[in-house]
Amino acid sequence: MQCPICGSGSFRVLKSRTDESRARKIKHLVLECEECGTVFRDSIVIEKPRSHRIVVSEHGKSYRDEVKLYPGEELSAGDAITVSGKLVEVTSLELKGGKRVDRATADDIETVWAVSLEAPARVGVSVDLHGEVYSRKVEIDRDFIFRVGDVLKIGEHVFRIKSMKTGDRMIRRGSAPAHNIKRIYGVPVNMRFTHDLTDRVV
Repeated sequence: MQCPICGSGSFRVLKSRTDESRARKIKHLVLECEECGTVFRDSIVIEKPRSHRIVVSEHGKSYRDEVKLYPGEELSAGDAITVSGKLVEVTSLELKGGKRVDRATADDIETVWAVSLEAPARVGVSVDLHGEVYSRKVEIDRDFIFRVGDVLKIGEHVFRIKSMKTGDRMIRRGSAPAHNIKRIYGVPVNMRFTHDLTDRVV
């Protein structure tokens, strides 16, 4: 806001009145310019956040909730937001026409798709016992790093990680955080293990 006569942005409020609707607040102001003394009227429109549907995935199950977004607010895949006091990560955005995109403004969003950042990661483990497969699932801290070559223990089985499957590739060298890993593939070894995951089995 600025004075219509001298252009100054320095003024004091003489009167203020607020009108409120479901979508916005409008503040009607009577202002006096501190530079030239001109009295003029202006208003401020404050848009209210609107509720949008959000679907949060947690361990293969999903639940629905609502998230408040301001008109014009932009969301992108990878953004962390709070829903009902819990931290989630946006994975995709569904537009009103049904198309899914990685970035959109709130006005165009029908549904936000997200994954919980507070629940521990659930990782599948398959150990090749020479023809028979020992398979379990473990829950572990989302940021725990698994490396190809690590020696782990579950129950009576000690095994070395041979490869790891993420959402889009197979890792045969290197490492990845637990929240990116869908399944670990291992082979039995007679070695000292670095981590015992027995208590993590679900």
